[in-house]
Amino acid sequence: MRNETLTSLEVTVLALACRDPLSSILPKKRFALYPFGPPPHSPLANPRLEALRRYAILYRLHGRGVAAAERERIHGAGYDPRQIAAIEAVIAQAGFRQGGAMRSLAGAARGWRTIFTGWRRPRARNASHPIPNRAREPRGAILERVSVNSPISTPFCLAIATAILTFSGIPAAAQSQAQIQPQPQPERNRDHFVLGIGAGYAPAYQGADDYRVMPLPVIDIAWGPFFANLRNGIGVNAVDTDHVTIGASVTMMPGYRSKDAPKGIGELSFGAGARGFMSLKAAGFVATIGATKGFAGGTKGVIADASLSRPVFVSSRFMLVPTIAASWADRKHNDRYFGVNAAQSRASGLRQYRPGSGLNDASAMLTAQYRLTDRISLAATGGVTTLLGKVKDSPIVVHKTQPLGFLSVSYRLGQ
Repeated sequence: MRNETLTSLEVTVLALACRDPLSSILPKKRFALYPFGPPPHSPLANPRLEALRRYAILYRLHGRGVAAAERERIHGAGYDPRQIAAIEAVIAQAGFRQGGAMRSLAGAARGWRTIFTGWRRPRARNASHPIPNRAREPRGAILERVSVNSPISTPFCLAIATAILTFSGIPAAAQSQAQIQPQPQPERNRDHFVLGIGAGYAPAYQGADDYRVMPLPVIDIAWGPFFANLRNGIGVNAVDTDHVTIGASVTMMPGYRSKDAPKGIGELSFGAGARGFMSLKAAGFVATIGATKGFAGGTKGVIADASLSRPVFVSSRFMLVPTIAASWADRKHNDRYFGVNAAQSRASGLRQYRPGSGLNDASAMLTAQYRLTDRISLAATGGVTTLLGKVKDSPIVVHKTQPLGFLSVSYRLGQ
């Protein structure tokens, strides 16, 4: 075994391994078609360098928890303990920015792309933050973002959409320019088209006694800074980095049908609203805040929402995403959605009620996603939402705590 330090070629391989997905070292299917994108990465022709690349990818994902068999593999390829330590040091230094504060978070932030990397690609759509867990998603991994905005239940659409908000990009660890000087890499195309179908099970309106099973589309289209999905509607991202996304859009506002509401209450038409939102990604968590102001139909009020999710990769194909969410609404929205005015009171026999502004609900969701292929994914979400504040005492509310569910299958086109 050699005792020399790493060669420039080996350092270059390490730099490339910082960008290679887990799928590049997984066994290839004998019969596989790739009609909308390039085939998976091929192994390096040099077995020693391929062993180096494999170990670098696994160490980038698992850190000190890399399997003993992989350490034996790299050792058998001709790398001695001194060289293995140098390999691990290069990967660790490439995973986060230099500095005491970041080094103190190294265990929780292993594999992060640096802030500098995000600034270099400010227009990258939905660049996914690396998640320090058992595994990071491979190329074409679990469904990128199934953004579902059922017009029937605000917490339903917000919780499901937030649960799988940040996985349309391909993970790439940051590179320390002081340590690694790789050859220039072409910028990865973040544009994508995700289409699919699903079905949701939810109350006919928040607090209703009846439930509905609804067919729902799965749509997520990104083209440069522009996007179209069923959570945020159609809009543009003013800021879109690895860690912060800020955007504005036009989206739908919730309502309900007259036959779903108590007799005499009538319908609340579905509307449209202007939405602003911000998503923050750090330490494996995804936090989203947003607000929508109705300008057509519906209540024409304001709904603000916040959610927090933490994706957990059980394997390279299976992922769990627990999510908590809450929403607030102003007086106009709550009085029109949950209130009973004088005319409605006479027609329905219910007492008059005006809840005013305040917290509306809190939700807890769990999403499970399984990647059948690099392009086809299945997703299932189950959870519960409960009404809060004065809206839970509305005469039209029958059940303040209600279950929700969603199933979907989706297909990703392009790269």
